[in-house]
Amino acid sequence: MNRFFALATFVFALNASAEDWPQFMFNSAHSGNAAERDIDADKLRLQGGLSMTDGIYTSPVVAGGKVCVVDGSGHVACFDAATLKEVWHFQSKGGKQNVNNVSSPAIVGQHLHFGTTAGIYYVLDLATGSVVKEIDCGEPIFSTPVIGKDRVYFATLGAKVYAITNKGEVQWQWDFVKKVVGFDGNRWSGEEWAKFCEKRMLATLKPGTKPTSSDGRVTWKDHFVCSRDICLIKGNTVVIPAGGRTLFIEDTGAAPKLKATGEIPEWSGKEFPATFGQSADDDGNVYVQWHRRDNAGRVDIMRLEGDTLKTGEFVSGTDTNIRMDGLLSFAPVAVRGKDVYRVRPESGRGLMRHRLDSKEDKGEVLTMGGYIAPPVILKNHVVVGDLNGSLHIEPIAEHLTRASSIGASAAPISAPVAVADGRIYVPSEDGRVYVYGPGNADYLRGDRDDIAKIRSPLSGKLAATAYDWYTNYGNFAGQNSNNQGIAPPLRMRWARRLEGTVKHLPVCGGGRLYTHTAEGQIIACEQDTGRLLWRKWWPDVYLSFTSPLYIDGKLLVPQAGMTKSFVRCLDATTGRMLWEAPFTGSPSWSRQFPPVVAGKIAIYASGTGDYAPQGSEKPWTFGGPPVKADDGRDVMSFIYSNDNPYYPTNHHPRVWAWDLDTGKVVWEKDFSDQGRGGNDCGICILDGKLYYSVFFGYDADQRARRGQPVGNNGLTVCIDPKSGKILWQTNEYYVTAKCTLSARDGKLYLGGYNKANAGTEDRFVWCLDANTGKLVWKSDAVTSALNVVSVGEKFIFSNALRGKGNIFDRNTGKVAYSILTNYACCRFTLSEPYVLGANMDMIDLSQEGKLVSTGPAIDSRECLGAVVSNGRIFYTSQASGFVVSQTYGPESKELPPAWEVRASATK
Repeated sequence: MNRFFALATFVFALNASAEDWPQFMFNSAHSGNAAERDIDADKLRLQGGLSMTDGIYTSPVVAGGKVCVVDGSGHVACFDAATLKEVWHFQSKGGKQNVNNVSSPAIVGQHLHFGTTAGIYYVLDLATGSVVKEIDCGEPIFSTPVIGKDRVYFATLGAKVYAITNKGEVQWQWDFVKKVVGFDGNRWSGEEWAKFCEKRMLATLKPGTKPTSSDGRVTWKDHFVCSRDICLIKGNTVVIPAGGRTLFIEDTGAAPKLKATGEIPEWSGKEFPATFGQSADDDGNVYVQWHRRDNAGRVDIMRLEGDTLKTGEFVSGTDTNIRMDGLLSFAPVAVRGKDVYRVRPESGRGLMRHRLDSKEDKGEVLTMGGYIAPPVILKNHVVVGDLNGSLHIEPIAEHLTRASSIGASAAPISAPVAVADGRIYVPSEDGRVYVYGPGNADYLRGDRDDIAKIRSPLSGKLAATAYDWYTNYGNFAGQNSNNQGIAPPLRMRWARRLEGTVKHLPVCGGGRLYTHTAEGQIIACEQDTGRLLWRKWWPDVYLSFTSPLYIDGKLLVPQAGMTKSFVRCLDATTGRMLWEAPFTGSPSWSRQFPPVVAGKIAIYASGTGDYAPQGSEKPWTFGGPPVKADDGRDVMSFIYSNDNPYYPTNHHPRVWAWDLDTGKVVWEKDFSDQGRGGNDCGICILDGKLYYSVFFGYDADQRARRGQPVGNNGLTVCIDPKSGKILWQTNEYYVTAKCTLSARDGKLYLGGYNKANAGTEDRFVWCLDANTGKLVWKSDAVTSALNVVSVGEKFIFSNALRGKGNIFDRNTGKVAYSILTNYACCRFTLSEPYVLGANMDMIDLSQEGKLVSTGPAIDSRECLGAVVSNGRIFYTSQASGFVVSQTYGPESKELPPAWEVRASATK
């Protein structure tokens, strides 16, 4: 491949005094405020493309007539700004594992600074690209460096802060994990965190009290990662987002001084949240875009006044949660005076301006589209790239009225642009920086197909397809279990950012890991290294807590929204859409399952109904007051309560079947003659038969008063997946919301969150004969059985909300023993004999629930566990925008993380 583009015939004329754009978002505050920069938007034309070796997730920088770029694989190139010809290039260490680099470079005088995911911080000579200084930090660097007076500051993923000279000489180092958390071991070792937590537990355990499995594990208080960008205020105070807290560290010259620790006030929870974006304004006000749980977050303002930190203020109109209409942001804001510019991946609310001088301001929409790249503010325009590869130039000056949108890239733009000398440098995930300027150029873009190709294939005895965790519940039977020889100790393999939220598990296939964010992104990366392969985004997806499915080189993803919902079939290698088929229904909490496939038939279940941010009756809302439709129709909240005693009149339970190759409907079923509902349902396949179970609610009296079908609280059916013919059905046993059904060895397992009938508070797991639908056993009473009943070769396990996890006797349904997991709502998986919980917790069922490993604490919430696929462990944080992979057993010795082994660039 020709890695660097052939220059167009056009040659730029540099101004006598060239403008610089030395760092991420222009300045050390990362305000994005470049008030003196101007462009002629009407005359912008594509001048060329600076081609790199991998996707670009960092901002380019410009200084002294040179343009410098760092790509995802840690490859650095310097180009002449006048001719766009390459001056030099440099490959940082780390080999194939040095990927997903998001630390944008900074130009400091005659030096270029940047960090890598392989854990090395570099200072290069700007003129030649030669190494001036190499600092081995021993852990990844995600944050971009910031430029101070005679010093540069950077932070590692593990929240170590460095102050160095322009030439890279370390002046001091400060360690958040040691100084604040009080942990002195290997912060990436679950084994060492387990020892630390056990010691802490024993020190606080009351005499005579027996520890439980919920004791001795890491919690949100141990969360420490610094995965987003730092900034600098007041000339010498570094602001660090670390583990949900915001640290203000003053550089006193010889040593650092922790001035203040900022904490987000209690709102939609009290745990330390995750920072998704941090920036400051010219006055030193720090703006923190945070997320706590389930779409809950906003932009808070922190102000350091002497040694006192002022908190509690937030930017009006930026607050979101599960009860409100609107999605989160995943980028720092840009600030000029009293105007705050904020982006989010939400159709119709992509780029917004908020006014600080108005407490009632809800925000003004400037452009549509979806964004995760921060905006920058020029003299007369705001400039930002979107997830579909377009560059948006929005006028903000009163004398300008026309906005511009340029099809800049064939791939998403996820980093901010740089602007110098009337030109805009646009980084793209397709591996190029596109340069736009006045005049015409004869540049042929051309497509690239090398970014999406796997460069580091899976290896080992479990790399085969048979060991894929290819669907949210492990397999089409929904067993949520496997056995791949997992055993402690665990070892980190890789870590990467995630610019979205999730409520489901990742899935694997073809050597790739797939994630669907609640905001509509579908992301594929290498299982071995985590390297981003491709990213797609669809508008109108709204809090769609649904999982992908990998099957025979295809990816099926249900993407739901309030205005439209589709099951989309993609080419799993490239992300190209093959077909889409409409469905209706909210994705809500329980329906994390993707379609199931029988032969060449793809099948999915949902409910037909009308939706709005809040429903027209209290039981159809999650927390807000009912909102009556203007025409009197029943309307259901898009994110509705887990406890649904009845449903709207027009809410029908539906099952669709499509041809896997074409997306054409093969058959469909409407079970509204049996009852109303559909969202709280589950599907699975066992021995060539399809099983569907749905909950209609337990409140028959309410249904009678509303004129709805009264007789049935739920339904379970067995269907021939090819024809849609019903083989048997029962109204006696069914899932009771917030749970799918699972199957193994000729038996079905049905759990749920609600009681099955009014008049009792007991919940049960039912085991049915899969051939007849007859009851085999009813379990002992349980608090609840969430998500799925995990059915392994040896163990049957179900979790209860904020309570016990139960292990059942597979012959009788008796509770053999319980473990006090006490997680909020964790989506566990079973990789026998271990149950895997949040923050990589491992609970050994063969030792009656002993906690054998915990941490590191990378998540501030407890909603998701990990999956084991192909001999690797994959964990996606629900709240913290973070994905990690771990290895285990003898193979882990040969699979260390990049920051523990120093490979040469040619290895």
